[in-house]
Amino acid sequence: MTSFRTFAVSLVVAGALLPSQALAQAKPKAVLPQACVACHAEETKYPVRGARDQYLTSVHRNGGHASYSNAEGCQGCHTHEGFVTRVKSGQFDPKGLVANPSSIGCFTCHAPHERGDFSLRTTAKVTLTSGTVFDKGASNLCAGCHRAVYAAKDEVRPRTIPFDFWGAHHGPQADMLSGSGAYEFAGRKYSSSRHATRDKASCIGCHMAQPKQRYALMPTIGGHSFRIGGEVHEAPKLNNAGCLGSGCHDEMKQAPGKHVFESPADEDYDGDGKVENVQEEVAGLLERIINKQGTGLLQKMKDPLYDAKGAFIRNKTQYPLEVVAALYNYKFVREDGSRGIHNTKYAVQLLMDSIKALDPSFDDSKRPE
Repeated sequence: MTSFRTFAVSLVVAGALLPSQALAQAKPKAVLPQACVACHAEETKYPVRGARDQYLTSVHRNGGHASYSNAEGCQGCHTHEGFVTRVKSGQFDPKGLVANPSSIGCFTCHAPHERGDFSLRTTAKVTLTSGTVFDKGASNLCAGCHRAVYAAKDEVRPRTIPFDFWGAHHGPQADMLSGSGAYEFAGRKYSSSRHATRDKASCIGCHMAQPKQRYALMPTIGGHSFRIGGEVHEAPKLNNAGCLGSGCHDEMKQAPGKHVFESPADEDYDGDGKVENVQEEVAGLLERIINKQGTGLLQKMKDPLYDAKGAFIRNKTQYPLEVVAALYNYKFVREDGSRGIHNTKYAVQLLMDSIKALDPSFDDSKRPE
């Protein structure tokens, strides 16, 4: 039998084809099924490679708390398998461990191999532990996990503080954005900023907005990194694309030389003698409660909860309600992470009331109403 190479050479001798041409024409081309091309071809319908690059820089991928827990109900958000089960069935066994758990990733929120597209697994509205209904479209998927797990009405009472992780949860962003879920002191009225009511002021609208500048290539800002802040040319950079695209702001800039937005507060809330940007005022209020100098109200009181370096002191002291409430609200605002940007009024009200409860001499006359 004549081999293919012998046949190709005979063609060359006959002047028909060069050897390389003959081999190339004889070898069949590998063609992806059409359904796969949208994601896996050189030119794709979906920006899979860019989204993957962004995700790899995210806290979802690299954060210390993102993928450590596979027990006590945490697996419904902290494991891929637990999340998918919870979305599909509406429930899961909080006592059962997920066998061979994997961390959350692309297919946690999307199911392209099942659905043929990148639609979200769920956009159902979320009822928070406070009873408030969170409904901001696609951002509902975020709120399903980024919410308080332990309600103030259940946790805040005269008691001991069992461990440093006690509180609402490490990610009560949905509660903060909606202006609910923290401990609200009797006789005080609480309100919210416009972010609570504007649909476009949402998790996805702000955190996934793509920068408009030339540094938009950087995978550490916007998109599936979910980061508002990153680093550009070895300097901190904030992404304002979501602020300008949400319909809330005509202009929003980064404060010169600072890693905060140029958004002046209405008053000197923290009482340091100057009106600063919102994030600085909220940081100042937080530092009145716990700080690195060891002078915070929860550090200087009898039987302090934190030492001079800000480390938790575990003890068996039964703390009064005002101390427990102040700690709950401190953690609620700090772990929200936005330093007041998500909901300025609610954050400031909670902190000023908490400080007043610990220190009756604190001037709260500038509290927003």
